[in-house]
Amino acid sequence: MKLITCLTAATTLAAATTALGANVRVAHLSPDAPAVDVLVNGKAAFTDLSFGEFTDYADLPAGDYQIEVVAAGTTGPAVIDANVTLPNHGDFSIAAINPLAKITAAIFEDENVRVPGTTRVRFVHASPGTPAVDIAVAGGPILFPNVAFGESGGYVEVPGGTYDLEARVAGTDTVALSLPGVALEGGTGVSIWASGFLNQEPALGVAVSLDVAPKAKLRVIHASPDAPAVDVKLNGTRAITELAFNEATDYAMVDSGTYNVKVVPAGLDDPIVIDADLDLMAKDYTVIASDVLSSITPIVLEDDNALDALARIRFIHASPNAPAVDIALANGGPVLFADVEFGENAGYIEVPGGTYDLEARVAGTDTVALSVPGLKVTGFRNFTVLATGLLGGNPALGVIATLDAQKCATDIIGDGKTGVNDILALLDSYGSSDQFADVDGSGIVDVNDAMQLIMNYGRCD
Repeated sequence: MKLITCLTAATTLAAATTALGANVRVAHLSPDAPAVDVLVNGKAAFTDLSFGEFTDYADLPAGDYQIEVVAAGTTGPAVIDANVTLPNHGDFSIAAINPLAKITAAIFEDENVRVPGTTRVRFVHASPGTPAVDIAVAGGPILFPNVAFGESGGYVEVPGGTYDLEARVAGTDTVALSLPGVALEGGTGVSIWASGFLNQEPALGVAVSLDVAPKAKLRVIHASPDAPAVDVKLNGTRAITELAFNEATDYAMVDSGTYNVKVVPAGLDDPIVIDADLDLMAKDYTVIASDVLSSITPIVLEDDNALDALARIRFIHASPNAPAVDIALANGGPVLFADVEFGENAGYIEVPGGTYDLEARVAGTDTVALSVPGLKVTGFRNFTVLATGLLGGNPALGVIATLDAQKCATDIIGDGKTGVNDILALLDSYGSSDQFADVDGSGIVDVNDAMQLIMNYGRCD
């Protein structure tokens, strides 16, 4: 099991992964072309793809590829024969567009970002012979203005819901196509592709591709001070193993739906110390195993992992015998989270990036119950700080901190991009264990971190 490193007082944490290939799918949007097979470097990769259909994404290593489109069940002749160079990251749609006599491949880079509660929508004009269009809410504002054939209107973000849309001849109120009842689920990404012919069969219509599926993100934190290491079962399947006190899992993507969660001692099937049903939507969730073992209970949190130029921090009181606390800047500084009782989530605050000395005071007093020095945070990252352990007991009262979200792992200074200042920051930390500069998670800042930063230079993903 991969664990998020937890902090017992100071510093920070960061986890990094580097994509080694591109995700590629194919769309058949040539109105009068028959079903096709798609060959990649001479081998069938997608078969029997009909007009208006999309393949799933396939992961292809970075490199050069020959993409051929042939009639289904044949090896040629190819109606499309294109050479494509794929980078070491990103999602791409290769669409067969135009009538068969002029069929060609159009390549679109997909920005498949999941935003809880929000649908990211893109419009692509793939209807040959149809003039440029505006895509608008029916009788309302324009979402994608003046999109010509073969072009993408980019992305917009809208709240999840059902929308009546229309395609208007660009710059006019003339409706070329009505699109009633377009259902857009929060936490997803979709592309709306205009396809077909304006004045002949197949008629002008739309194909909708689900680019980002409605997934929940779930992680578990073990904060029961006297409980042994545990396993977690989802719907009867052991999904997490050997999770010890003060450890947290990474987020795992799971389908939206209802899950039974059972927590058992590591390697055993009983006793079941937590048995709970969770209804998971396309949002981010943290489940905390809280309280002492005899009364262990789950705390279920919806995580708001929206990112901002300021660091976002929340505090959760998970120390069973500690009184309500104020979390404040050290040495008599202002209170950041006031009067937080056991089991409570104090919510999020935003602070400038930096290193903070904090303290937990007995609520409403100047009595310091716990000092928390050297908590380092940056912009475009979200953090959760938990008070855990036992006041005056063993394990002792302390804190752990988790990195919940970040814009990109190679943004060392937290300005939302990867650039020269990150290189300078990495060089300053070279040979250390600085966890923002240790982008590959090896435990030391070295040449491999520099290589990853250089590969990511100029972008943030």
